Amino acid sequence: MYQIVEREMTMQDFLKLKKIQPFKTSRTDAKGVNFASIFGCSGSTLGTQLKGYGFNETKVTTVMNNLGLANAVNAQILKGKEKGKAVDPLSIKYTVVGTKIRELFFKTYPGLWERTVREQKFAKKHGYVRAWTGPVRHLAELRFMKKNAEGEVIGADAVLYKSEFAHLNNDATNSPIQTAEVYQAMPDVTTQMVFVTTCGLRSRVFNVVHDSFELYIYKPERDLYYAFLTELAAYSRQPHFGIPMHIDVEESDLDNNEVFREGREVNIENFDLKTEIKNWNERFPSHQLDYDKVHQIIVDNIPIHGCLDEREYIGHGYIPHKVANGKDVEVITA
Repeated sequence: MYQIVEREMTMQDFLKLKKIQPFKTSRTDAKGVNFASIFGCSGSTLGTQLKGYGFNETKVTTVMNNLGLANAVNAQILKGKEKGKAVDPLSIKYTVVGTKIRELFFKTYPGLWERTVREQKFAKKHGYVRAWTGPVRHLAELRFMKKNAEGEVIGADAVLYKSEFAHLNNDATNSPIQTAEVYQAMPDVTTQMVFVTTCGLRSRVFNVVHDSFELYIYKPERDLYYAFLTELAAYSRQPHFGIPMHIDVEESDLDNNEVFREGREVNIENFDLKTEIKNWNERFPSHQLDYDKVHQIIVDNIPIHGCLDEREYIGHGYIPHKVANGKDVEVITA
């Protein structure tokens, strides 16, 4: 006899069901909220973006009630009417909910908010930000705006450049993150291109957006390519030595009338490179591949030695050095 036990869902449960509705949609919604929050968008902006993440009026009302925000929404509506402004209750609802979600996000991950404040404070003072990998993003306009002791733009500049000032602060928050993404992604793109050309494959990378790859994969090469991606992601590199990564794949099969970017999620973690090379060699006796040589492509092209600097972030005085197993092994003087 079956017995049904009701309990709270765990993260492990959610991950097992992440590709099944309604959890697939919930995960997509959450990713949008998390990315917007990580990049430091305001509460009102997050509220606006919620609409694009699938939060319709019913959903945002549910969140409002669950978080006990009905009185806050009504207060904002009344405040707007008292000032004689045109009031859109739904937009106010999105703004209040977005602001609360942002507040809860940074309460859960206080280090992210500290990073946002630190990057913006440094940019206001010096006119640039530096990613942990070394590259600099110049935001020179911040150096010439008139600011108070807290670094906030004041006077005529506050009137003339309020929007630009906010945009530059967002750049100060976003650039180090996006640069870190590119630092990880570009060697992976290079490695994939060396893999397909060295092995005489037809598949190619044809576009990159931050840390996302867009590929066209020749069907007979599909399993081999997925196995290579799995091993590429798991290869140990800074700054996450010993932490295996994962590549999410969404597959659109034109033969099944699936449109690009409107396909299906494919779990590639179970594609093993040794196994797929063995399968390949059995299928194509005149086109043999060697696992050691294929794996060496990853070793040769992924920089486990780079420019990781674990000293207190000061934005200058950077000394290039090599890192092995998370420790300095050589300072580069030339």
